[in-house]
Amino acid sequence: MPEPKGSDVRTLAVRVSPDYHAQLSMVAQVDEMSLTDLMMAALDQYMASRRESEDFKAKVQKALEDAEAQMARTRAILLGAVSDGDAPNEPSAESPTTGRSRRKEETSG
Repeated sequence: MPEPKGSDVRTLAVRVSPDYHAQLSMVAQVDEMSLTDLMMAALDQYMASRRESEDFKAKVQKALEDAEAQMARTRAILLGAVSDGDAPNEPSAESPTTGRSRRKEETSG
């Protein structure tokens, strides 16, 4: 995998127990690599194995189909093929979710 350049780097923090950290450090030391290189190698191996898994491939296909359906809805709205009244106000159960929450329009109380 090519090395990121300049500020094109993201940081991941992993919390582990002191014992687990010691194990990771010892494995990295024996293999003469940094903890970062050890974790990157493990993550690369995990992603490669998941990409070969049939259940993961099915999940990817579903995610792509959902994204294409959402893009088709967006395209229809932007091109005026769907009126504002026809467009759903809330995301459907089929639409993919993001890690960000939406602000609730109604107040509880």
